[in-house]
Amino acid sequence: MISITNADVARSRLLVVATDVVGERMAGPGIRAVRIAEQLSRVSTVTLAVSAGDVASVPFLSAGPFTVRTYGDGDELVSMMGEHDVVYSQTLDPDVITRGAATGVRFIFDLYNALPAEAIGAENIGGFTDAQQKDRVFDDVLHQFRVALRIGAYFVTSNDRQRDFWIGYALASGALRPSTLRGREVADIIGLVPFGMQDDDPVAKRSALREDFELQDKDFLLVWAGGIWDWFDAETPIRAVAELRGEGHPVCLAFYGTTHPNELIGAPPSVERARSLAQRLGVLDQGVYFVDGWVPADDRADYLVGADAAVSAHRPSFETRYAFRTRILDHFWARLPSVVTEGDWFAEYIRDEDLGVVVACEDVAAMKAGIIELTHRRARRRMGRHIDAVRDAWRWSETTRPLRMVVENWDVLLVPGNATAESADGMP
Repeated sequence: MISITNADVARSRLLVVATDVVGERMAGPGIRAVRIAEQLSRVSTVTLAVSAGDVASVPFLSAGPFTVRTYGDGDELVSMMGEHDVVYSQTLDPDVITRGAATGVRFIFDLYNALPAEAIGAENIGGFTDAQQKDRVFDDVLHQFRVALRIGAYFVTSNDRQRDFWIGYALASGALRPSTLRGREVADIIGLVPFGMQDDDPVAKRSALREDFELQDKDFLLVWAGGIWDWFDAETPIRAVAELRGEGHPVCLAFYGTTHPNELIGAPPSVERARSLAQRLGVLDQGVYFVDGWVPADDRADYLVGADAAVSAHRPSFETRYAFRTRILDHFWARLPSVVTEGDWFAEYIRDEDLGVVVACEDVAAMKAGIIELTHRRARRRMGRHIDAVRDAWRWSETTRPLRMVVENWDVLLVPGNATAESADGMP
């Protein structure tokens, strides 16, 4: 690790580029951009750049410890980059990355989502469902990350499993070579900065799900805290709840997050499949509930605090291996034990730390047994104590600590990438 002296490094001018909608209603990428901007404001002068088409509410962001600016196109964004020392972003157009690098700015790329692994098995990519068209869009995705990995000065991702994925990607793309390693270790190139949990504890104004759906105190409420994307499996929890209710158990399941705040994504087909299944099983609005739209970020506590437990289920897929379910942090935030399906990183963590129940994928009987286990107060109290023991480590102020150190010492630690680097096999 390179030795540094803080006194020798000037405070940086940092541009955080939001690549998704920001405002009162935000999905994970938008929330992450805002929280990262807040945390890095402690060590840098931060500007949050938002596409004019993606900003839902600039006044909503005005209370943050950073400046908010909007841009209309790539030229405006590149010009804005030239006014800063460091750019922090998730994904960007390769032309914007290349032209931005020419201004002398140093890039930190956020790889917290292993997007190539997620996209390869998606029902549609860029709005296309035909295999050949999906391949063409997927090639563009791969090119985007190849350029980012060659030009970036530093990268962050969610855990060691994802870091291994991206190190392999960097080697295959020609971004890491003997001439570019420069004596650095893995952690000097890709740091671990997982999604975080709010530093303040949740305070609910009301118990929205119980009030809106007129649930009784005896009803055991499971919450699905996020969207129902292609790779998720809403059907198994719905079937489990339908069977449990048929057996006399007062179990309810509520989904909030049916329509993405980015209208280009909207409501995926998986939402309608889930609704249709609940309808066929006779539990739609009678044990299984859907909140239309997207819950405002600042209102999430209203939908979490009144629940008894949380559920997250996925199908076995290529995406699962490298997924990092950011919604699990909301489970921890609200001190909710989880029933989750096996195969991803958080399933292992939840099992190891006894924070919930891990069940087999697409196994209705196992899901029922997991839910029944969580209905027992003694089990929930035990898991709650274990959740309390890990919560502080997941707060944004903790998860961003390595990133703040790098940004604080940017002039020493951010080794500029090679804007002209080509991979060994000549990939574009």
